[in-house]
Amino acid sequence: FDTASYYETEEYAAEAIRRSGLPREDFFIATKLWKEEMGYEESLAACERSLKRLNTDYIDLYLIHWPKPTPDYEDWKQLDLDTWRALEKLYKEGKVRAIGVSNFLPHHLDNILENCEVKPMVDQIEYHAGYTQEATVQYCKQHGILVQAWSPISRGSIFHDETMIEMAKKVSAISENFVIKIPAIEGGITAARKLEKMGIRTNVTLIFSPSQAILPAKNGSLFVSPF
Repeated sequence: FDTASYYETEEYAAEAIRRSGLPREDFFIATKLWKEEMGYEESLAACERSLKRLNTDYIDLYLIHWPKPTPDYEDWKQLDLDTWRALEKLYKEGKVRAIGVSNFLPHHLDNILENCEVKPMVDQIEYHAGYTQEATVQYCKQHGILVQAWSPISRGSIFHDETMIEMAKKVSAISENFVIKIPAIEGGITAARKLEKMGIRTNVTLIFSPSQAILPAKNGSLFVSPF
């Protein structure tokens, strides 16, 4: 589950897990602290609130949702470092199993890497055909940070892209399944948002293998968010 305090869906994820009857360890839960929760003490408190809402004693992946609380925030470097220091503490205490960031660009990541004890493990960024953020992706690859793609279908606009439609036809896939798979093919993780049960199931059970003539095959993972 990919959720966040801002989404107000953490309690729904907890209820879904409870109703499933499956053990907690069968699920991977990622959540994020919001812009207004940044700062050392604020981030520690935010994590405790998320743990309570998720009804769990640990979070698999905890992210800083954005690098700045506002676009014109001047002292964002120190704020990011204070926030990251809190995530490192949570990681060392075992309250979170992995820590990372979201929507961070190379200069934001530079600030963290130059001052951290534990480097970010994930950077969740908008990534889809037509907007692949190559500079950030390459930076993350060079520094061993896994890229996770949000909005892999470009809020639905990708369905009208003739190039994507034709490429999907070549591998006998519908265009949605094809574009969802692209980040995984490129070595990243896809956070695919779905509201209906059948759509979630389809995302999880993607079975086609795109031709190497279209895209080079690489190891990757699918990470599904029903929220």
